[in-house]
Amino acid sequence: MTSLQGSLRHLADYLQQEARDTWFWQSPETSSPNRTAKAPQDLSREEALKRIAAGIQAIKYVGDQDPHESRIYPGIVAVSDAGISLTDAVNHHKTTLARVLRDMDGRTEVGTVDPGTGERGERPLREVALEAFYFRRLQHWQATRRLEVLRETPKIMGTLEYVGFMWATSREVRRTTREALIKEAKTNERLMSEEDVDVLTRLPTHEPLAIVRPGHTTPKANIRWISRNGAPPTTKVRIAVLPLIMLGDHLPERLRKLPPVPPPKHSRAARTDIEIEPTPLLRTLPVHRYLKPLRAGKRQQESR
Repeated sequence: MTSLQGSLRHLADYLQQEARDTWFWQSPETSSPNRTAKAPQDLSREEALKRIAAGIQAIKYVGDQDPHESRIYPGIVAVSDAGISLTDAVNHHKTTLARVLRDMDGRTEVGTVDPGTGERGERPLREVALEAFYFRRLQHWQATRRLEVLRETPKIMGTLEYVGFMWATSREVRRTTREALIKEAKTNERLMSEEDVDVLTRLPTHEPLAIVRPGHTTPKANIRWISRNGAPPTTKVRIAVLPLIMLGDHLPERLRKLPPVPPPKHSRAARTDIEIEPTPLLRTLPVHRYLKPLRAGKRQQESR
């Protein structure tokens, strides 16, 4: 934790003193913002970098932050090679922390259960360890999410042709099978009702299924690089909950800034690549079947 905090502090100091160009998103000031209102004026360079520095160092819960809330800090910063190296160091420590926390999952340790009485008992190892290092209020996602570096590769130049920020909502879809769910139900009787188990047993063998959970609306960025040797531009989409880090002196001329708030749901275009039936198959789990024309092909894939 000390190494991560130190690397974040070094990067924050560098950005405030040495960053070459920047833009930072401003969150709405009211709880019910006017979605048709014009975007606020851009922050000054100094204020934008001040907020970016604070944002990348925000790895603990603060104030009235909801236990399930992770705060976002969209933006983009142009830096030198030194800034890229400092960002790589931050990402190294974030990856190490994520691995350590993941290794603690499912493990317990004897610790203080009731501070008032001093009673001790089994507690999750992660909680005991974080308290021992005075990081009880660590926000796991904010501490472990990596900074996106828009770096040069053998195929693409470091020159950015376009960066377009947008709000995107993606459902969480986990592919599974009839057999896998029946096996889970046998080891965990609370997973689903007997009625749902019966529904599964009547499906064809190796029936592919999808567990679909509601998505979260998050900022993303469409990024287009100039390719080498006259090849077509390379386009990728990156999550933009933290400032994007790019090498250069200036931000790309074509920069589409993130709107203050996401668009209303009814204004979003319907997807044309739907593969899953809209109605859940089961009552106790959000399990869906694939569309009928796709089932045979996917069933063959599962049976291989």
